[in-house]
Amino acid sequence: MNLTSKILAAAWRENLNGLRERPRPIPFTAHEGPFNQLTVTSAPELTPLEALEAILGSPAPAHLAAELASAETGHAIAAARGAERRRHLAALADRAGASSLAALLAGCAKDADGTARLLETLATDGHQLHPCARTRLGWGPSDFARFDVETPRPVPVRLLADPTGLLARSGGDFRDHAMLAGLDLPDPVVPVHPWQLEHRILPAHRDLFATGRLRLLDQTVLAWPTAAVRTVCGAGRPGHLKLALGIHITSTRRDISPATARLAPALTGALARLVGADERHAIAADQAGAWLPGSRDLTAIARAPLAEAAPPGTVVVPASALCTASPVTGASLAAEYAHWAGGAEAWIRSYASLVVPPVLRLASEAGIGLEAHLQNSLIAFAGPEPVRLITRDLGGVRLHPPALPFAIDLPPDSPVRAAGHGEVIAKVAYTLFQNQLAAIVQALARDCGLDAARFWADLADLVAGLDLPPGDRDRYLAERMPTKALLTMRLHPGTEVEAWVDNPLHRRAP
Repeated sequence: MNLTSKILAAAWRENLNGLRERPRPIPFTAHEGPFNQLTVTSAPELTPLEALEAILGSPAPAHLAAELASAETGHAIAAARGAERRRHLAALADRAGASSLAALLAGCAKDADGTARLLETLATDGHQLHPCARTRLGWGPSDFARFDVETPRPVPVRLLADPTGLLARSGGDFRDHAMLAGLDLPDPVVPVHPWQLEHRILPAHRDLFATGRLRLLDQTVLAWPTAAVRTVCGAGRPGHLKLALGIHITSTRRDISPATARLAPALTGALARLVGADERHAIAADQAGAWLPGSRDLTAIARAPLAEAAPPGTVVVPASALCTASPVTGASLAAEYAHWAGGAEAWIRSYASLVVPPVLRLASEAGIGLEAHLQNSLIAFAGPEPVRLITRDLGGVRLHPPALPFAIDLPPDSPVRAAGHGEVIAKVAYTLFQNQLAAIVQALARDCGLDAARFWADLADLVAGLDLPPGDRDRYLAERMPTKALLTMRLHPGTEVEAWVDNPLHRRAP
């Protein structure tokens, strides 16, 4: 989907400026799917900014015009690089005699982190519902080339020594993390993104280096950027590092708050213990955090290798990759798995029965609203069968303290603290149903002829059959449900805006 189509789809979904109730200011055609999500089939030759201004009937704010310009640059670079990556994978499959990308992946269980990252590079559009998914405000062309997801060369992550204990820490020691193993590091360290070091850390904190409280080391750790950009995975070494990166991506600047770094190891540990008895759900553990008190620009989190959360011998696939076209067959990766398994209807039913119950139960029974969208949900596959959900990155989780089954130090102003139980349910309904499942079902309907209406009816039966409080069940099956108004929020930065969309899980009277 090009950027102009994304603008039209977002404006329709959010009913921006009453678009769904008035004559269209732009003569486009589209198919409407679940949750009022559009697939635009034809539109005039307009830039994204021109399309937005036609819908608004007025000029767009300057900040949003800049974000869209950055997104256009990001899309163009990603598309060109993605095409090269696709040719490489197609050639690799041909040499291996693999008839599909899914078949090729079946032999990739030994490097879970590298395989997952490689698959993320195929999803060059980024967040499928966000017009600014490829926005990188703060980067110039050389930064896109060096640091964005599809870069052909690994990023040299820098290390800062902390000889005086200036930095606050949580969890373990970064020196014990798999990506830093074998380095001679006598003092505690914190990894930093090279762009962040040059543009944010050194200019703002030169006194710390001048006085020796922080020292820049010669050693580097080679890593590949993931879809999150600021999160990188080891190049030849397992594990991930989440690094502050002070550029604007999608809706916000991607530095990391000290509160997030402090909370991460304790929260993933508590949640891992909570789901430990469930063989079909695991948490990717955040093992260590470090931060400069009072600052968001010198912060890092170390995450465990994905292999520690996956059953032995399985292939870990980011859910975002399931919706992308395979370079081998041209169909989505989800369609390849469904074909391998014997049919889309049975396969997506198996998929939904894996991902839906644990997420909904955590929300209802424990007051934990996982951010279960495509990017944060990884699926371990045994052949074509989805066998384990792996949840990563709890930075966007919502926690309702009165319902939590464990004690955790959560500041009153923490962004993960839910104002009430309804906020937990809304987080789950948006990320799991509207983001993750809607995208996969759309891909299967397009590539396999899946009866989407029947799937949503079956999913409604699944939800209705779970042991959930009636109020929660009613919210999931209501005629309408709230959605994040991503484009509207970019028009009004700093605001949380919801729009209401039609819910395909709702049972209408005959």
